[in-house]
Order: sequence, then C-alpha cells, then structure tokens
Amino acid sequence: MERSGTVDKAVRALEALRESGGSASLAELAARLGMPKATLHRLLASLAAHALVEQDGEGRYRLGVGLIRLGLGAQGLDPVARVARPELERAARAFGETFFLVAARAGRLVVLDKAEGTGLLRAAPTVGVEVPVDLTASGRLYLAYAPELVGAPPAGPAAQRAARRGYDVNEGEWIDGLTVIAAPVLARGSLHGCIACAAAAQSLRGDRLDAAVRHTREVAERVARALQGESRR
Repeated sequence: MERSGTVDKAVRALEALRESGGSASLAELAARLGMPKATLHRLLASLAAHALVEQDGEGRYRLGVGLIRLGLGAQGLDPVARVARPELERAARAFGETFFLVAARAGRLVVLDKAEGTGLLRAAPTVGVEVPVDLTASGRLYLAYAPELVGAPPAGPAAQRAARRGYDVNEGEWIDGLTVIAAPVLARGSLHGCIACAAAAQSLRGDRLDAAVRHTREVAERVARALQGESRR
C-alpha cells in the first residue's frame, strides 16, 4: 500500500504532542521530530484548521478537541466496544476496580475502552495505548487463541496455560505495581478481544484476586453472548 509522506509527518507530530504530556512549542516539536520549523509550522496549521491541534495563549501547541470527536466516533462504530461498554461500566460499579477492553486492531493490541473503578487506589492503561503482547495477560490470550491477529508465532507454554485456565494474570510484568486479570471474549468460534480488570497489586490478593478473576470472566462471557446475539439479528 502506497503511503503519504505528509500524513506520516502529521501522525508523528500528533504522537509527539501526546508524548509531550501537555503542550510543546514549535521549536521543541521540531527538535523532537528532526523536522524544519517552517515545514512543521505549515503542517500544524493544517491540523489546527480541523481542530486536531490547538494553540494556547503563549503559542504552544497541544492536542485538539477534534481528536476526541474522531476517537469517540471510531469507538462508537466498533462492534465489540459498543457491546462491551455497558458491561465494563456495570463491572466497575459492582467490583470497584477498573475494567477495560483490549483487542487486536491492525496487527496491534490496543485498549479500546475502559470504565474507571470507584476505589481510591485506581490504576489502568489509558484508552488507545498499545498493549505489549509478550508481557501482558491479554497478550498471552491472543497468543493462545489468535496469534495471527498480532503477527506472532504459535502459542508458547505460558499462553497454553492461559488457554487451559480460561484467563490469565499479569502481576507487575507490564506496569510496576499493577495487577491485571484478563479473560477472552470468544464468540462464533473466534477471539474478539479480552476483558481485563486492573488494580494496584496490594488490593488484589487472596479472596479479592479470586473475586476479580470471577468478575472478569463473567464480563467476558456476557460480552460474548451479546456479540452472538447481534450476529443473529
């Protein structure tokens, strides 16, 4: 597939703004991207015309509200995210921890949606972030059930164990101090994503960890049933 150099540059600029943690000047962005300031200025002006970037009173750039519109639009059109959303919210209210949806898109695992827990100690990856396949519970489930969707070789022993259990647990392997339980959404004979529950490690131990596993698997099963119901309409 032929690529556009201008679009690549625009995406790199947006990613650089995201990584800046708030805002960045033209000079800072140009240095980070290795791009002439004049070229970058024209690119940012085009993005600003569509509200994809904004400038504050000091002339610094930040991500624009247009990205929210596009992101929510894409999320709302995704069939798995649409079905999972109410279930994530219900689980977060009932259990008090954060639940999120991970799925393979364009060969990568990404967080498609999440519902924040109600507890004081809350921790979870942000929506849109890429999830490493080899370090996460959701990644091991993809390796077990659908390695071709993430461009990976057949499942190894850890992924095979996850498939036998029907869930997997990641204790600080990806994000230090974060425990994540993931369960597969299996519908119509295919893996459509993973439901995950994330919490600070000290809050998910013993009976609480067992309860998190149970809630996560129940959410994944409800989402799977809903997807199968949609397919029959």
